[in-house]
Amino acid sequence: MIANLLRTETSENHKTLESLMFVNEIMNHTLSIDQYKKLLTINYIIHQKLENELSNMLDAGIAEELDMNSRLKLAALEKDMEYWQIDSLTLPGLDFELFVPQKNTGEVLGALYVLEGATLGGNVIKRHILANKHFEGHEAGLNYYGVYGEELSEKWKTFVSVLNKRVAEADYEACVKSANLTFNNLINLARQLN
Repeated sequence: MIANLLRTETSENHKTLESLMFVNEIMNHTLSIDQYKKLLTINYIIHQKLENELSNMLDAGIAEELDMNSRLKLAALEKDMEYWQIDSLTLPGLDFELFVPQKNTGEVLGALYVLEGATLGGNVIKRHILANKHFEGHEAGLNYYGVYGEELSEKWKTFVSVLNKRVAEADYEACVKSANLTFNNLINLARQLN
């Protein structure tokens, strides 16, 4: 199954990204507001550049199976950016070439695997951020990390099911490569903004 292969083959990039995205600070409740703003900015820029494009590349049947419109996270990120007074017009341009997959089911789903996977830990991250004294009374600025709410588990199961069903074995390599290059987009942006 491609989902298991993706998990294994992207694990190094996943660890690298976690180290750049303040995971330790989140878990031990020492994340600062500035670090959180950096997380939001990274996620906003990547979603702003990729989310609609990936959605539009999906075969209509797959988009329907995924209920893709309910998975769009840019609006939640925009609410958070506004709450924390981060002006999207002042954000830096990328100092690297952004990877955008070809219009191929395996490649698009590989890229979406990274964006959907980032949401998977959202409820846990939100709970830890809210336990941090810096974020008391700031739940209204945590829309992205709670974007799926109680539907999180079901949405992930649906995504994995569609991924396993729709990516042909001949496209496994392209799917994994796309996921790793999408991780690299996030890693490169996190490094640029640090």
